[in-house]
Amino acid sequence: MSANLRYTRFKINALDFIVKADEGGIGEILINKSYAVIYLSDEWQESDEYFEEVKQQLTEYFEGKRTHFDLKLNPKGTEYQKKVWNALLQIPYGETRSYKEVAEICGNPKASRAVGLANNRNPIPIIIPCHRVIGSNKSLTGYALGIELKQNLIHFEKINLIFGKLKNHFGDISKPAWGGQKSWWPSEKPFDVMLGAILVQNTNWVNVEKALAALGTECSPQKILALSTGELAALIHPAGFQNQKAEKLKALCSWMEQYDFSLDALANKALADLREELLSVHGVGKETADAILLYALRKTSFVIDAYARRIFSRVGIEVPRQYEAFKTMIEKAVPADVQTYDTYHGLIVEHAKTFCRKNPLCSGCPLETICQKTGVSAQMSLEF
Repeated sequence: MSANLRYTRFKINALDFIVKADEGGIGEILINKSYAVIYLSDEWQESDEYFEEVKQQLTEYFEGKRTHFDLKLNPKGTEYQKKVWNALLQIPYGETRSYKEVAEICGNPKASRAVGLANNRNPIPIIIPCHRVIGSNKSLTGYALGIELKQNLIHFEKINLIFGKLKNHFGDISKPAWGGQKSWWPSEKPFDVMLGAILVQNTNWVNVEKALAALGTECSPQKILALSTGELAALIHPAGFQNQKAEKLKALCSWMEQYDFSLDALANKALADLREELLSVHGVGKETADAILLYALRKTSFVIDAYARRIFSRVGIEVPRQYEAFKTMIEKAVPADVQTYDTYHGLIVEHAKTFCRKNPLCSGCPLETICQKTGVSAQMSLEF
């Protein structure tokens, strides 16, 4: 049995990998192929230890923590195919190139078809990023592993690229919050976050701050329930729509009463159950529920708002119209932890207010090089 022909099998997310290598490096990666139909002669030796670095780097990639692979590759193919595959390695993370552009890099602008054939025969997908090649009309065209996976990979990379650029530009936007937490959210207490998530509907935070100030620093759900609807509406008048919002705040506090107004009791519930309950409360839509879950109860529930829709649409991502689909797209792309969700949503808000306005200010924008400036109105409703 040769020690130079090695392979391993592992799973990352929902993808099954078989990785094969020889003395020259990784020669082939098979993804979501039935193990039963993979022929491996007696010359091949299974060696998980030999591929630890490969598995680690692929894991980091799918966690959104790695944008470049540092592995020894040895794909088998013709000289032209290798030339194309090398050109694919030059396409930056989170960006795409047309078949014609790759052909130009290879020295023959008219060889788009040949590039497509070489692209389709890439033996080391993902690491050699053939998924980053699209049609001149922006269509995804063919992909050996399926169009859906290609779309997911392109979106996954672009989402992480966006957040990486925003982090580099704006830095750490979080500030000390409560209980040792850090958050960019303007409120300093969890219950104020819950109030603010409702009060901010159809207004800006300046008006919310006025309403919160009128409610007082010692405001509690018990105090909200003790006030008449008219008294409460008068206090929160600066936030606008005061009569409707007064009813919503009372509904939220009535829901909290079954948990003895304990934020700890709420936070100890399973995320899915808690979100379902919140969405049943009068006046709590999906965006409001996710803001309460993330910022007040510190649950991993990403907040989708009109700013996110505007920014992601302008950089060329096909943003799902449905709130849940867009939320799922982002949650699949970024590390699932509270601080990441908190920071990333804060970066979206900061960028939308600073640069990506309804009428964008493009000079100095950290996303200018990848922005297609298609634009989407910030007034589009996301509460489906």
